[in-house]
Amino acid sequence: MIKTKILVAQLGARKHYQEPLLFHQWGILDRLYTDFYSGHSKFATLLRYAKIHDRLPQFVKKGLERYKLGLETAKILHFPKFGYQYAKALRKVSPQQASQVYVWAGQEFCRKILNSGLGNTDTIYGFNSASLELFKHAKNLGIRCILDQTLAERSLVYSLLLEEEQRWSEWSRSPFTVGSADLKLLDREEREQELADRIICGSTFVKDSLISRGISPEKISVVSLGQCPNVSLPQHQPEYETPQQRGDGLRILFAGAVGLRKGIPYLMEALRKLQGNIPFTCKVVGPLHIKPQRVAEYSDVCDFVGIVPRSQMASFYHWADVFILPSLCEGSAMVTYEALSWGLPIITTMNSGSIVRDGIDGFIVPARDAEAIASKLIYLWQAERQQKFAPTDTSLYLQQTFRDSEQTLLHSVL
Repeated sequence: MIKTKILVAQLGARKHYQEPLLFHQWGILDRLYTDFYSGHSKFATLLRYAKIHDRLPQFVKKGLERYKLGLETAKILHFPKFGYQYAKALRKVSPQQASQVYVWAGQEFCRKILNSGLGNTDTIYGFNSASLELFKHAKNLGIRCILDQTLAERSLVYSLLLEEEQRWSEWSRSPFTVGSADLKLLDREEREQELADRIICGSTFVKDSLISRGISPEKISVVSLGQCPNVSLPQHQPEYETPQQRGDGLRILFAGAVGLRKGIPYLMEALRKLQGNIPFTCKVVGPLHIKPQRVAEYSDVCDFVGIVPRSQMASFYHWADVFILPSLCEGSAMVTYEALSWGLPIITTMNSGSIVRDGIDGFIVPARDAEAIASKLIYLWQAERQQKFAPTDTSLYLQQTFRDSEQTLLHSVL
């Protein structure tokens, strides 16, 4: 009989509540603390009804996404006023100035949890930047601490961003620099890593970054996503047509924050190399963190769509022939799982933490290599023209990956 009782401290809807859902299914979730959870009430369910949902303001739609089927009977405690303050504070600052908000929010979240009580837990499962005070208190009580490190070790993140800012100096709307708040956030996460009895990370890329900092590999477990992301797949997908059969070009899709960390300049340079070689259309979906001048400069090769609600992403995955994420630094990018579930071939980097199998589900290219991106896109076009390529059915691979991840997570927390 499993006696473990886990308290999950989750600031935000990280990984769409993957861990609390699995813990609840396994009967080991004592409680979930979060900033805002819209819940499973009749009123919230009514607002999610399509005809009503479509008429709601965007911020209400985003709030309604803060729930997970399967957690209806779980004990969930949230702090909606604090959640509103946190979201409002993040909206007021640029991504490069967000560290001060993360530090404040992490401290305040831990304080609220400690004031509300730890219940019957013997294990705390927290996330990077929002667990330090909680872990300190737990260690004094002999409570085990598990840290979910959702991104690579932060000093590596900073180093990569600074290099990119130097390389692409006229791209960022708000160029990244390392300030006092960034150093506080770095120190906060390093102390969380040191206090943790075990660290869960989404990829070997993240694990290697932690080991390079001196964290013992014995206390790190690599756990990719353990459930299929929330993608609205059609019940009967229409037969796939190649660009040649359609009579148009290769349809290329990028989704994510449009900035230097995601490798957007390398994608733009790759598209330039495609001009005159193959016909193509590229759509870039996500918030724009690059200057309007760069958007205008590449508007002839790329359609910058902007922010799209998660509920509308299905139409973009259905439209695309290939998905690309040339990221320099991730944990384990969820968009790659979503694209895989649509059967799209993916071009990405090892730094994205993807589960893509090179040459099977797509291609792993070196980070910062526009030539390699262009080469693989041309290959896909030519393979389709020769009718030698069709998107791989990866459903069995995904299902097995999810099962393996769940078992690794269960073993890691017990």
